[in-house]
Amino acid sequence: MLRNYLTIIFRNLWKNKLYTTINVISLAVGIASIVWGIQTYRYSFSFDNFHRDRNNIFRVLTKVTGNDNLKGYCPQYLAQVAKNDFPVVKETVRWDSRGLNVKADQSEPFESEAHFTDPQFFDFFNFPLIRGTIQLSNHATVVITEKAAKKFFGEADPIGKTLIFYSDEPFKLPLKVTGVLKDPPLNSSLQFEIITNYDNQLRPDGTVPKNDGWEWLSDAVFLKLSNPAEAPKLAREFARYVPLQQSATQDIKLKSFSLDPLSNVANAFDIENNALYNRPSDSAAFGPLVLAILVLLSACLNFANTSVAKSNSRLKEMGVRKVMGSSLRQIVFQQLLECAFIVLVAIGLSMVINNFWLPTFNSMFSRVKVEAHYFSDYTLMAILGIILVVVTLLAGAYPAFYISRFNAANIFRGSVKFGGSNLFSRLLLGLQVAISFITVIAGVAFSRNSAFQSTYDYGYDKANVIGVNLQGESAYTSAHDAFSKIPGIDKQAGTINNIGFSYSMIPLEAKGIKNESIYIETGDHYIDLMKLKLVAGRNFYTEGRGDIGKSLIINEKLAFQFGWKPDEAIGQQIKISDTSFATIIGVLKDFTPNTLFDPIQSVAMVSADPSRYSKIMIRAKPGSLTKVFEESKTAWANIYPTKPFRGYYQDELSAEAARVNESIATIFFWFAIISMLMAATSMFALVSLNVLKKSKEIAIRKVVGAEDRHIFQLVMKGYSWILLISAIVGCYGGYALSKLLMDLIFRINVGVSSTSLVISFMSVMMICGATIGARVWLVLRTKATDALKAN
Repeated sequence: MLRNYLTIIFRNLWKNKLYTTINVISLAVGIASIVWGIQTYRYSFSFDNFHRDRNNIFRVLTKVTGNDNLKGYCPQYLAQVAKNDFPVVKETVRWDSRGLNVKADQSEPFESEAHFTDPQFFDFFNFPLIRGTIQLSNHATVVITEKAAKKFFGEADPIGKTLIFYSDEPFKLPLKVTGVLKDPPLNSSLQFEIITNYDNQLRPDGTVPKNDGWEWLSDAVFLKLSNPAEAPKLAREFARYVPLQQSATQDIKLKSFSLDPLSNVANAFDIENNALYNRPSDSAAFGPLVLAILVLLSACLNFANTSVAKSNSRLKEMGVRKVMGSSLRQIVFQQLLECAFIVLVAIGLSMVINNFWLPTFNSMFSRVKVEAHYFSDYTLMAILGIILVVVTLLAGAYPAFYISRFNAANIFRGSVKFGGSNLFSRLLLGLQVAISFITVIAGVAFSRNSAFQSTYDYGYDKANVIGVNLQGESAYTSAHDAFSKIPGIDKQAGTINNIGFSYSMIPLEAKGIKNESIYIETGDHYIDLMKLKLVAGRNFYTEGRGDIGKSLIINEKLAFQFGWKPDEAIGQQIKISDTSFATIIGVLKDFTPNTLFDPIQSVAMVSADPSRYSKIMIRAKPGSLTKVFEESKTAWANIYPTKPFRGYYQDELSAEAARVNESIATIFFWFAIISMLMAATSMFALVSLNVLKKSKEIAIRKVVGAEDRHIFQLVMKGYSWILLISAIVGCYGGYALSKLLMDLIFRINVGVSSTSLVISFMSVMMICGATIGARVWLVLRTKATDALKAN
């Protein structure tokens, strides 16, 4: 019996090669899409799940006075006292990082981020060791990753070789490489290349931070608890440490502690000063899944509609099988088996598609690595099995029952003819068209948003601006003098912080209102160089130091938060970090201090002493940016031959947003094309079937002199209202989905305009009209006599 089924399946599929090819390809694209969506979702929620003790590990979070937002940093001393004070704390580990210059023997120095931790770090977390040993209890050792090994030592074996920390300082620290770790996976909230003992962390002056006090804040402190259920109680007990910390420092005063389980660390998007990495956002996790469901649904609808359209040629086969004694169940089973075979072939083709698509997708976004290990991932195997069953039923059930329901006697009399005008087929087609509207609108909307963001006014001029990180207290004067000799430079300014690249968040208070604000310490001419616009008051004095520590320049948003108009803010006093006061001397027009992923925030600027400058900003003359950058690098090498040049373009701030926007627009563009092709295929097939059913009527109308438009109206009868409803549903769905995704990804965006809806509507309708018009044109070319003879 099964052999007979398979014979019939192969015969029918081979006979209808075009129909088979179209459905295999469309289903393969749909299945590849759903695997992509599911794997993206699984990757997004897989962070840190490879650590064996993850259920017992907690991160200590803090809150500071004047602010209710959680902070990622924690006093390093808590890790030492908590273990002694609370039996439930089995072990603790500190985690800190610092950018410094590192070099191997006889090699050039690299600007690197080194991580400092306790020897028990590898008892907490499972990062595989490839070769060598881990000896962090020995302060003279370091372990590195594969990536770092290649960077510092090339193809040579790094074990036993030396890395020199602080290579450009007089307090150089040579460390012996004892082990090489596998690179941490991207779905790890802890990312690193170089790890050494916590006590190897030095202050800028080379002194060792005090480890037995509350002043030093670590990037993170982790606890391993014997009973995870006691975490909330333990966090409350930590309140005893608050007075000790507050009395130890005048800068950052903590007011409370909380414990966050390791399983949630990557989900904590609201944590400030977070040195750990988050998982992809919800829009990145769910967006591909929603899009993939729409594409797969469109592929299934395409299969169902084309199957119904081809059924007219199989009526006699169904009639013969019924006369020979086949039951309804057997006929339905054969149809579903035929569909399952097509789906199975499509699954195989989808593997080939994803072999190219997934690496392409990963290259579009940073810190994303979506993979599909079809033959080793048992969960994915189970998912494919479910896909096989669901897609077979979703795509094949309606055609199977539709074909098998007719009476054999009526089939042989010729009184049965399928038509593409039955309500359910038209509803399926309408759903396909609606999906096309959704994807086309999203593609157009994100393309327009990309154009908007490429010309977006950040509120300052970031073009032609270079930033150079300085090293050492006397570096500013030397670098400024050296750069002054470069002819392409228009202006220079020293600063401690720089818009979008470095700043701190501090509490500000006025009129009894507290607000946390971005705090930027700037230098002479910085505001002029960045072309920030003053709407009230004045700039910092460039002669004398009368404004240092006494004056503030704020933006309009901060003034608004305190209830002031720009002119009213001038002369007002603001309390900074609960310790000092400053007078507002100027108000800046609002500008974007970060990227377009973030909303416009309140900003306060203060004037810093030149001896503290850690950056020098350069504005190049138009057309000379690249040349100035290279000449600055050369000038730097002449004055600091042992220090790497740490320069960057201010425009880099917008690069990631532009790349994300263009990638999303590209994805929606291609999926829009795919969904439109599927909808056009279904439409052409159903309209052709409708034409076949009405061929006699069309021929008679042509004989009696019907015009072409009358024939077109006859063919379109029953489809016009479906297309109209599809347009309404699709436009609303496309608007809602695009707006939701845009708002989730970009806090600053152009939205979904009526222009995007009109362009999308016209595009889809033109394709639908062209598809139907092409079929009607073929009808009009057919001679009426030939059609009448055929009937």
